[in-house]
Amino acid sequence: MPQQARWLAGRAQRVLAALLIGVVALSGGASAQRAAQSPPAPLPSNRAPDAASPITSIPSPPAFSALMTDIFETVVKVPVTLRLADGRMHTGEMVVTHYHPQGDGPFPVVVLHHGRSLERAEPKRFRSVGSVRYWIRRGFAVIVPTRLGYGDSGLKPDPDFSSRECDNRTYVPAMTAMLTQTEAVLAMARGLPWVDGKRVLIAGQSYGGFAAVGASGHAIPGLVGAINFAGGGGGNPKTRPGNPCGPDKLAETIAAAGRTARVPMVWIYSENDRFWGARLPRHWHEVYAEAGGKAELVMLPPVGEDGHKAIGEGFQLWRPHVDRYLARLGFTVPRTATAAVATTFAPVDDIAKVPYLDERGRADGYAKFLGGDLPRAFAVAPNGSWGASWGATPEAANVALERCGTHVTGGCRLYAVDDAVVWEPHILSTGIASGR
Repeated sequence: MPQQARWLAGRAQRVLAALLIGVVALSGGASAQRAAQSPPAPLPSNRAPDAASPITSIPSPPAFSALMTDIFETVVKVPVTLRLADGRMHTGEMVVTHYHPQGDGPFPVVVLHHGRSLERAEPKRFRSVGSVRYWIRRGFAVIVPTRLGYGDSGLKPDPDFSSRECDNRTYVPAMTAMLTQTEAVLAMARGLPWVDGKRVLIAGQSYGGFAAVGASGHAIPGLVGAINFAGGGGGNPKTRPGNPCGPDKLAETIAAAGRTARVPMVWIYSENDRFWGARLPRHWHEVYAEAGGKAELVMLPPVGEDGHKAIGEGFQLWRPHVDRYLARLGFTVPRTATAAVATTFAPVDDIAKVPYLDERGRADGYAKFLGGDLPRAFAVAPNGSWGASWGATPEAANVALERCGTHVTGGCRLYAVDDAVVWEPHILSTGIASGR
């Protein structure tokens, strides 16, 4: 796996682009094109909230004009009152973006928390597009808050802030503020007719992953799980690589969450995380577990130049772990509708083992397939032709065979389906139907 991670790292951005944007173009491209060309549905004009409806909809200014209508992207403002680090109470409005799959629901709901950076003014609102589509494919409604202190939710005050002095960092006030904001967005979500408030997940990246750890020990109605992507706080990869401010304070806060943890978690980190390194996440997981929390720690191999970005650049590495976690919780993971049986020919991520392909076919074909979401399939032919489909249709196997068959008459066979190699090397390819 480490060798394949390094092989794929240089292509991470192209793989991610294919995952987030191009997958539908490979399967069902016409409908995707129509969706892209259709103007976004108009949102109600902004108005002062009344007593019965404290949530206000935001009109679509130029920066928000490209709303994703296929997943019902909607932007609202949610009022919240929270306590700041100095003890003062503050009331503000969060900009919140929400999405849901096609249909009436009710859908389980996941709240996705963003991280923290020095440039808190950008983005104006968090959208988490790539992560959102992962969850939509698994039947979830998705809530993405832009917390107070960031973007159009207002930069002042900054509830995530504790101290400018590295040695005096404390993380309890920030954790408390993030949990208060989580409760506010979930209260909003439970008022939506297509949300199942009895099936709630909290997930987050970096400081948002830290929030997910806190949520696991918080009395949130309907909470069934929480996912921590590279969670922590006080890090600076330039000035303090692998040595964040107050790591012991972080450990104390994490242990406190473990003592009251109510749901199982999965933690995703990478060996080359430049914010925390690999040692501190292992220590944080240890204190969380010793305090009573239940969490699977997944330490990915090095991802790109900074494994802290693995949520985007390492999708093909973390996705199977999160899928298995969701399956354990009873959620449905998308699969290809085919009777193909897994074989022991090779691990699915061993690019060198794929037969017939030249270097270009491995790079432009199979590597992108590995970076794609489920359901997915990859087909090959003796002349080097290949076809693939991912992230779009349960008929991915048929689609992959059809695309392979456009370049050769007969001979196309499935090599991989979803997360398994289905190749039987002893079966002759000649005369095998292309699947059309």
